[in-house]
This record gives sequence, structure tokens and C-alpha cells, in this order.
Amino acid sequence: MLRSERGSRRQNLIASAFTVGVHAIIGLLLLFTLSLSDTPHPEGVLAESIPAEVIDEVAIREELERLAELERQRQREEAARQAKLAQAEREAREAEERQQTEIQRRKEEEAARRKAEEEAVRRKAEEEARRREVEEAKRKAAEERRKIRAEERRKAAEEAQRQAEEQRKLAERRKAAEEAQRQAEEARKAEKARKTEERRKAIAEAKQRKAEEARKAEVKRKATEAEAKRKAEETRKAEAEAKRKAEAEAEAKRKAEAEAKRKAEAEAKRKAEAEAKRKAEAEAEAKRKAEAEAEAKRKAEAEAEAKRKAEAEAEAKRKAEEAQRLAQELAAAEFAKRRIEPYIKRQWNPLLSGSAKLSCEVVISVNNTGSVTKVRIVKSSGDAQFDDSVKAAILSASPLPMPANDYQATYIAKQSLKIRFSLDSN
Repeated sequence: MLRSERGSRRQNLIASAFTVGVHAIIGLLLLFTLSLSDTPHPEGVLAESIPAEVIDEVAIREELERLAELERQRQREEAARQAKLAQAEREAREAEERQQTEIQRRKEEEAARRKAEEEAVRRKAEEEARRREVEEAKRKAAEERRKIRAEERRKAAEEAQRQAEEQRKLAERRKAAEEAQRQAEEARKAEKARKTEERRKAIAEAKQRKAEEARKAEVKRKATEAEAKRKAEETRKAEAEAKRKAEAEAEAKRKAEAEAKRKAEAEAKRKAEAEAKRKAEAEAEAKRKAEAEAEAKRKAEAEAEAKRKAEAEAEAKRKAEEAQRLAQELAAAEFAKRRIEPYIKRQWNPLLSGSAKLSCEVVISVNNTGSVTKVRIVKSSGDAQFDDSVKAAILSASPLPMPANDYQATYIAKQSLKIRFSLDSN
């Protein structure tokens, strides 16, 4: 009882000191602001203008008052819990005192040896009453523990509901991202189809243009051959007329001229045929090269598009996996902060006789099932008894509550838990 009263007085003093400190800080900020605005500046001195930082004093005051109210509420809850424990201890102590008194009275009555049987019956009845009182005290303590466990289960259910809501929101964001990716993919496919159609039309137009040029070249070639034949025919007629007029010339000269004419015609025909064949082969080679270049370009574009698509899909998959991993790790860290750390600290019963400034930091190694495998003090309080009480609380809390998600449990096991214990924050 004295211990709980000392704890309550100590907590009230801490709350009062915290409140006074908060008001003192606010007062100093106001005085500092007023002193800055009222300070005279000498004339003629050039001063560099500095942007003023606006301090929302009302918001600071409200936040500090809110923190103070939260601290007072926590202290009230702790005081109520201590009062309940003190009440239970007081009732047990009173029952023990009544039992001792009854034993003393029974000894005195036995010494007097008066009304032995009636006293035995009455003593039995009183002992039964005391037994009932003790059982009632135990029942009340058990009922109190049951209420505490029910409250813990309720908080756990609320936490699970909050995590489920966060998972649902994450799924919605992921679904929206997938929908945006799907629309982008459809737009990319439409653009690709459009470009493919444009390339097909360009190739068809090129083929049609080349066919038209080949047709014009053929018409030109035929016209040239016809003109050559016409001129040859006119020459032949002129030569025949000259031959007819020059019948007197020697047969040898006529034969030589005829042979020369035949050779010239044969050579001209051969050259024309060779030129036509060369042009046809050149056109065929040009056509083949154009088609080969178009096909190579199409294949290169298809391969580049396939590679880009594969890289985009791989990148999207990597980002999705990275986002999911980060979400799981954040959820694991949040679980450790909101569930595991409070659970361990509820098992801790610090010695209030120590200094209020004592604190220590520990690193807790656990496995996937929550069993504590190692406790290491990384920053000692300097008080061995204080540090030992922290270690004992951690070991007694094993196994710790762990997330149902295997990845989160494994992440917590790999990262370990770092927790700070102090009297002013317990």
C-alpha cells in the first residue's frame, strides 16, 4: 500500500513538473518572439534580410497540452491499476489478520476449556466463512485477470481489423496500378499496330512505284527498238535503191557492204539486248535488296519491341515485388512497435526505489515462433538490478506474439528487436 502511494505521488510530481516545463517553454518562446519584434535597430546600418520562420505557438501549445493529457491519462490508468492491486493485497492481508485473530481467540478459549463443543462448531463455521472469503478474493482476482485478457484480445482484434483495412487499401492501390499498366499496354499495342500498318502501306507504295518505273522503262525500251527498226528499214530501202541505181558497181563491193551492214545490225541488236538484260538484272537486284532491307528492318524492330516489352514486364514485376516487400517490412515493424514491445513491457515490474532517470536499451533475438533466443544489453543503465529486471521480464514474456504472416515473422527474427526501458516511459 505504501509502495503504491509513493508511486502515485511520484507520478503526480512528474506530471506537475512536465506541465510546468511545458508552460515555461511556451513562455520563453513568447518572450523571445516579443524581444525580437521590440529590439531597436540603429539607423544607417545596412542589415541583411533573413526570412522569418513562423512559429505556430497555438499549435505547439495544443500539441504539448495533448501530450500532457495523454501522459496524465496513462498515469491515471496506472494509478487505477496500482489501486486495484493494493485493494487485493489489502483484502488478502485483512483476511490473514482475521485468521490470526481467530487462532488466538481459539487458543484462549481452549485454555479456559469452556463450551468446547459449541466453540468447535462455531470455529468450524468461522473457518468455513474465512475459506469462502478467501475463495471470493481469489475469484475476484481471477475475474480481474479475465477482464484484462479480454481487453487485450479486444485490442488485438482492433489491430487485426486495422491491418486488414491497410491490406485492403494496398490491394486497391495495386489493382489501380495494374489497370493503369494494362491501359498503357493496350495503347502501346495500338501504336505498334498503327506503325506496322504504316510500314506495310509504305512498302506496298514502294513496290507499286518500282513496278510503274519498270513498266515505263519497258515502254521506252520498246519504243527505242521500234525506232531503231524503222531507221534500219529506211536505211535498208535507201541502200536497196542505191544498189538498184548502182548495179554497175562491182559485186565484191556490194557483198562487202552487205556483210558490213549485217554485222552492224547484229552488233547493234546484241548491244541492245545486253543493255536490256543488264537493266532488268539491276532492277531485280535493287528490288531484292529493298525487300531484304525491309524484312531485316521489320525483324530488328520486332526484336527490339519484344526486348523492350520483356524489360518493361520484368521492371514492373520487380517494382511490384519491391513494393510488396516494403509493405510487409513496414507492417512487421509496426507489429513489433504496437504489439510486441507493449506486451514485453507489461511483464516488467521495475523497482520504483531506483532513480527516475534510469534507462537501458536491449537487443532481443527471436526465432520465427517468437521464442527468445538471446537478450543483449547494448546500453546499460549502470544499475545491475535494473538491467536484470529488464532481462527477467523479457525471458518471462517468451514466447512473444508474432505476426501470422510468415515473411513478417521471418523479417522480425532476422532484424531482432531493439527496445528502450526506462521508468519515465514504462
